[in-house]
Amino acid sequence: MNAPFDPILIGSIIIMQIGAKHLDFELTDFQKKLLKNNIVQFLIFFCIVYMPIRDFFKTFIIVCISYLLIYVFFNEKHKYNMFSKKLLQAEGIIKEYNNIKNKYYDNIKKINIY
Repeated sequence: MNAPFDPILIGSIIIMQIGAKHLDFELTDFQKKLLKNNIVQFLIFFCIVYMPIRDFFKTFIIVCISYLLIYVFFNEKHKYNMFSKKLLQAEGIIKEYNNIKNKYYDNIKKINIY
């Protein structure tokens, strides 16, 4: 069943989008530090995703998938990222790339007495 048309909700979204550009919060150092905490960021993101979905389980799954994508798979510093080491070295993100294939052939050449 479709949700009913809610002009107040639509109006508040438009006002938030326009007003967010002009808001100036003067946060204390403690508040800035608190907002950088991973748990607080998770809760804020969870609340933002929960608003349109309104289902706890679906929201939790979406937030977990988002965090996996952002902090694991697309994070070049994480062990399980999706980028090849050769690409990361070419871009200058990592300094040294030890190609296992080259190491294997070098070791075979050392062992080979022919």
